[in-house]
Amino acid sequence: MGPKNACAYADTAINMIDELVMESVYDFEPLLWARYRDDIYVPWTYGLEKLEEFHNWLNTIIPGIKFTVTSSIHGIEFLDTFVYVKDDLLHTKPYSKPCDDHSFLIPTSCHPSHSLRNIPYSTAIRIYKIASETNEYHKAKIEYTEYLKRRGYSLAVIEEAFKKVEIHSRHYYIHTDKKSENTNAPKLYPLVTDFNPALPNIGKILNKHKHILHMDNTLINVINPENIFTSFRGAKTLHDLLVHSKLPPKDDPIQAFDNTVESITGCKPCVKTCNLCKHYLKTTNTAYSFHTNNIYTINNHVDCDTKNVIYIINDLVCNFSSIGCTADSLKVRFRNHKSHIKHNRRSCEVSTHFSDNPLLHILDKSTNAAYDDSLKKQLEIIIIEKVDISNTNQDNYSRLRECKKRECYWQNQLKTLKHYGGMNVREEKS
Repeated sequence: MGPKNACAYADTAINMIDELVMESVYDFEPLLWARYRDDIYVPWTYGLEKLEEFHNWLNTIIPGIKFTVTSSIHGIEFLDTFVYVKDDLLHTKPYSKPCDDHSFLIPTSCHPSHSLRNIPYSTAIRIYKIASETNEYHKAKIEYTEYLKRRGYSLAVIEEAFKKVEIHSRHYYIHTDKKSENTNAPKLYPLVTDFNPALPNIGKILNKHKHILHMDNTLINVINPENIFTSFRGAKTLHDLLVHSKLPPKDDPIQAFDNTVESITGCKPCVKTCNLCKHYLKTTNTAYSFHTNNIYTINNHVDCDTKNVIYIINDLVCNFSSIGCTADSLKVRFRNHKSHIKHNRRSCEVSTHFSDNPLLHILDKSTNAAYDDSLKKQLEIIIIEKVDISNTNQDNYSRLRECKKRECYWQNQLKTLKHYGGMNVREEKS
């Protein structure tokens, strides 16, 4: 919890106490002062009365920082370790708090397979290193095997992990854990991408085509293809999406609640509820098309009177989509769409599609009300974005050119071009 530098601040604050203890300022110097953050292990050999005096002395060093003491002649827990004395020697074994439910990552989770296989293996290494006695290791092995099985891991995978660990001695893992800094080690280049179980084997594809880089002698002198590897970034979890690290300021009504923000941003009807907003414009905070599963948040407040906008028309009958733009308001632009569809004018992709499919798009053109009633059941419009024109000239040509750039962007994002299955037959060039 807290900021990233909280631990560094805590260590800095306690550092003065560490120095006083280790410099033997107190009359009775402990054999060991092993501190990790706010947990400290101290083997004490001067009796309980002197321990209480030492405790009182610690609490006088920095006002506001108070220590609590838990002591026992049989043994004491420290982090995930229980330290005890046997035959005048200190021994350790794995320890977990009574409230620990051992919620290991379940094997059906959306993670790379090597990450899931590593859970039993890393667990086996941890208890193998901690347990100093063989009998305590076997007890912990049985205990943690049950924890892993409870989370859905197969017994074969668990046993394979323990067998792999037991190849080496405990001494091997304790003294070879830290990686030595090798200044001559080759520089590695990760190919970072989002993980998705539906993706093909990215590493296999990468290795298959590494030989292409060898064709450029200049490039291989800069980047060794053998040092390129695949790396996956973690996708956002439900916790990341729903839980925020800080509360919004009380004096900021816009940021006070997420639902307040959502009510301000998005595609909204105009105050007058015109013909467009009443029949065709969809009130929503997100935009979608029929040609991709991606859904995009609308970050502006936009309505039919907003100028310089990108919009999408979704054909609800044929499940086709088309992206358009206008430097004017959508209210004016859509009047043209309606008129051209009604009179079969092939002026744009939408009107051309309606003209080419009269059997699918049956429209009642007897009256304006009947036309609206039949057309609104066949298409909907969502305003996706208000284009930022602050860095362009304010003339109509410059504004339209900037809108065309964003139109091109959204046609690719929402896959509405013809080769994706959409209605847009051209890709506007900036």
